[in-house]
Amino acid sequence: IKANGKDGHVSTKYLSTTKPVTGSTPSTPEKTTTKYVNVSSGTLNMRKSGTETASIVAKLSKGTQVTVYSESKGWAKIKANGKEGHVSTKYLSTTKPVTGSTPSTPEKTTTKYVNVSSGTLNMRKSGTESASIVAKLSRGTQVTVYSESNGWAKIKADGKDGYASTKYLSTTKPETESTPSIPEKTTTKYVNVSSGTLNMRKSGTESASIVAKLSRGT
Repeated sequence: IKANGKDGHVSTKYLSTTKPVTGSTPSTPEKTTTKYVNVSSGTLNMRKSGTETASIVAKLSKGTQVTVYSESKGWAKIKANGKEGHVSTKYLSTTKPVTGSTPSTPEKTTTKYVNVSSGTLNMRKSGTESASIVAKLSRGTQVTVYSESNGWAKIKADGKDGYASTKYLSTTKPETESTPSIPEKTTTKYVNVSSGTLNMRKSGTESASIVAKLSRGT
């Protein structure tokens, strides 16, 4: 034979007609799957090996995408954030879970108004009379109602969240003192004193203090 520019002899039993696989030949890539961290709270520990006592390589937050190489005995061999390790398979899901950063469907709300006959309406921390008062709402205050249950409404008013009794909320805005009322019917008259001035008093009694002295013809 001739090999590497040199001539010589070798045993035929160590020669083959096809090229054998060597370490430098790329092997078939390992089959992987993509999964997501799905913890209800906190983070998921990625450990050096598939055991609870192994050292923690990284802490993975909910929704983190991971590459799964293999799964065995409740542990998955994964790669996440450029690091390799093992995590419990029960905290991995094939679909991405909803996380706090994902916009949720807006809650359906209604608009109502505080309708107390007098005083103010207490907005409490929870739906019970013994709960602490968050704010006092005056008659006519517009509130956003999230839900109603057992005579209590979960509301937002003046930038604060709390609960108020449903019986003091109405769908229409009640008249308040600031609402202009029908003007009082008046008549025009003139001061008619034979001499001097007419005392205008603070109240309808001769002993009330004098506010002003009005001349004839005023």
